[in-house]
Amino acid sequence: MAGARDAGRAAVGANSMHVAQATDVADATQTAVATQHADQKQGADATQPAHATQTANATRTASVLASPQRNKPQCFASFAPDALKPYLENVWLGPPEDTDAIPLSSLADHRAAILDAMTNVYGGDSELHARALLSQWSKYYFGLAAPAGVVAARLLRRTLDMSPARTQLVLRAGMPAALYFAENALRPPSDDPALRYAGLLDHLHAVIDMLASMARIAPRVLWSNAGNLLDYVFEQTTPNPPDDDAAWLFASTSPDGEPNPLRMPLRDMTPRSALLPSPFRARRVCCVRYEIPGETQLCASCPLLLTMSDDDLALQDAIHR
Repeated sequence: MAGARDAGRAAVGANSMHVAQATDVADATQTAVATQHADQKQGADATQPAHATQTANATRTASVLASPQRNKPQCFASFAPDALKPYLENVWLGPPEDTDAIPLSSLADHRAAILDAMTNVYGGDSELHARALLSQWSKYYFGLAAPAGVVAARLLRRTLDMSPARTQLVLRAGMPAALYFAENALRPPSDDPALRYAGLLDHLHAVIDMLASMARIAPRVLWSNAGNLLDYVFEQTTPNPPDDDAAWLFASTSPDGEPNPLRMPLRDMTPRSALLPSPFRARRVCCVRYEIPGETQLCASCPLLLTMSDDDLALQDAIHR
């Protein structure tokens, strides 16, 4: 079975490299446990040249939007720093040219194809392990959607209309392969984070509600998957001058005063075991991948690592990376 899972994952990577990359980011955005903090510093240093000023971002956006080929889909990677371009190569502004595109609002109608895709990659049973499988699928999807929303809101200072009714998703064998937002989805610039991030937050609410309706999965698991990826994206998009967008997005309460489902997606914890670094950067909520038979390796930032004995930790790839 392990060989079949490995072959399935290899096939996913070959057919849609950006999707595989997105899952890698969602599962291991925090560096390998044994070298976590050193690697994070090195990664942060390496991305410094990608940080653009708000003026440069505005100029680049205006240039792309004024392109004479505006009647054709515009690749969202053209707005992104180099560190995020690979995750946005299949995110577009404009009508889809792919016949496999579906209205995102119809996502729940494709439940069977989505679960079949995940069993091909991870194994398990599409019904018995539906919640864990959908949780993994969401990581692939958020790998497409989240970087676009953050690049628009943080670097371009604009909201991105990501409403499912105006968004097309390309599904290939049940896997999310590309996203198409409306040609005019980028709204005028704003200094108000509540306006700039409204499109992203509305999008996450809608998609998470659809996924939660497809299996008995707690929405907080899906919000944690989104938050884990957003935490990584924020590390790659620090503007010059710095802003308070991360503090706003990950605050304990939402603008309406309700508890924020994205609040502090990762926390610095003090582990009991010396095999883990201290502090250990852990997700607030586990993605429940361990529920899939044969998936014994936990994510590098999994909170369950904090509960394991040294003998069990020694068997985890996370501490050997």
